This record gives sequence, structure tokens and C-alpha cells, in this order.
Amino acid sequence: MTRRSVPLVSVALAATLFTLTGCAGSDSPSAAESVSPTATGTTAESSTGPTESPAQTAAAWLVTAADGAPLLQTEFDGVAYDDYGLTADVALALLAAGDSAAAEPFVAALAAPETVAMYVGDGASAQYAGATAKLLATLDTAGLDGTDLGGRDLVAELLALQAPSGRFSDLGADDYSTTVSQAWAVLALGATDGAPQPAVDFLTAQQCAGEGFPIQLADVSPVDCASDVDATAFAVAALLDAGVPASAPAVAESLAWLEATSATDEAGQYWVATGTTDPNVNSTALVAVALTDAGSDSAAATGWLESQMLTGADAGAFPLAGAPDTRTSAQATFALAGTGFSSLLG
Repeated sequence: MTRRSVPLVSVALAATLFTLTGCAGSDSPSAAESVSPTATGTTAESSTGPTESPAQTAAAWLVTAADGAPLLQTEFDGVAYDDYGLTADVALALLAAGDSAAAEPFVAALAAPETVAMYVGDGASAQYAGATAKLLATLDTAGLDGTDLGGRDLVAELLALQAPSGRFSDLGADDYSTTVSQAWAVLALGATDGAPQPAVDFLTAQQCAGEGFPIQLADVSPVDCASDVDATAFAVAALLDAGVPASAPAVAESLAWLEATSATDEAGQYWVATGTTDPNVNSTALVAVALTDAGSDSAAATGWLESQMLTGADAGAFPLAGAPDTRTSAQATFALAGTGFSSLLG
């Protein structure tokens, strides 16, 4: 396959969607065979010596899946493109799992001037809020200065995308900003100079009455506001990181809505992506991270995630449509590490 860089618009859209996710939105079948659970984020002792925790096992698979490439790729129409958002997901997952050495090559590749320009935009004709924020958060977590990247200051560039209302919007012909990109901006700036209060207030105002958060941003709350699992998890994590108390309606009501939309099976608690019906690893991982940030019990969610981990030749991977998937595995690794955003970023 030919290796090439993703066009800027494609990169921004991909970043917005995990970024959803993220993260997100992909259906994941119930795993085939599960691993034996150990304490999340720790190394357990056995009669034969120390054994890896689920997070460490998953992190090791991520490194193996990258196969030495500093930039992960996504295939489209038979062509492999550099996927900067996915690379950031993997780097953050490895950092959360405590493997900074394994994360270093990915972080270095993301910090290269040509990568920065392709991922976040040139800063003049195009700039993507979600990508800028996610890259800034990733580099800062790895100990790199996001204000001095080949003459570029990502903090200043991100702040320049903020409207007086507090909303972060993309620069250019198209605007891919969402609740998730707004949350990434709050998280990234919270880890560096501190999230501006208007940005926190704008994010708070996106909450659907008495429920969670929608995917799309709106200056005025729409009548048909529809809460989304992934967007709600991101918003909760960002608001908590910005100092909003867990008792505030935007957080407390969102956590209650997430609890009400969950399901359980013999392995634990899981969530489905909004608009789907199958258990979803990505969505469950995001909620587990939000629960960790809120100081709530995430054991049922992480227990379910552990049950989805593949074994055998793909030990440590998490499936998407029945096959090992890097993005899904990165999100699960982050959740199993048990750090949450607040402990990891900054």
C-alpha cells in the first residue's frame, strides 16, 4: 500500500470524531475469551513472579501493533494514511499505563513541524480546534513545550480559536468543532495555562436539560437536544478537570444519566454508543475514565473491559467488529490504567 499523509480536512474530521473519540462510536462485540483480571493499573504477584496488569498487557499490544512505525495509519480506499489522532490516542494510552519510553517515538513524531502543520492546520488559512487541543494535551503530558514547536505556539493558536462566547471553532471553510473538541480545549488549556472560564461556561451550557451532553455545539440549546454517551463522558471529565464540583448539575445529572443508560452482564457494566444496540468498548472506556475523574466507582466498567480483552496471538488487543483494533485498544488501555484525565494531564 502507498503511504501518504492525510489531507487536512480528513485529519480534522478524524480528530473530531474520537477524538470521539475518540474515540468512539464503534460497535464492539462481546469478547471471545477473557484474560484473568488483576488489579487495574498494577502488577500482580503470582507464584512464578510478577505478572502484567491488564493495562500493561494492552499497552504492550499497542507497541507491537505499531510495528516500529512512529505514526499510526488508517487505510481508506486501499491507501494507508498517517493518522495523527490515532497516534495521539496510542501515546496517551502508553503514558497513562506508565510506559513513557514506549510513548516517546510517537510523541516525537507528533512534535515534528511537518506533522504539526498537517494535523492542526497551518495556523493561517486553516486551524482545527480539536486537533490543536488534543496535540497540545498529548505533548504537554509527555513533558514537551507546546508553546515552542518550530516557531509555533499551540496555546496561543488554540486561544485564538476561542470566540467571546467561549466556544472554540475551527478556522477555515469548514467547522468540525463539537462538544468533544470543546472538551479537549478545556482539558488541554487546563493542563497548561488554565482553562478560560468562558470556555468552561460554554461547555457547561451545552448540557441537555437534566441529562448529558449532545455531540453538536449550539449557541442556544436546541429543543431536540439529544444526549450522547461519548460526548457526555468527555464533557464530564473536562468540567471536573476545570474545577467544576461533582455536585454541580452539569456533572451530577450527567453521571446519573450515564448510569441510567448503562447495561450489565455477567462480566460487569457497559455502554453502547448512541444510536447503536451492541456493547461498545470505546464508549465504555470513555465512561470509565469519566467515573475515575469523578471519584466514582468504575470497577464494574473496567471489569467488563477486561472481559473484552483478546487472548492468544492477539493478547492485549480489544476488538472492533471481531478483529483487533488499535483505536479501540488505545481507549481501553487508557481506561484500564485508572488515571483519568485529571491525574494524567498536566
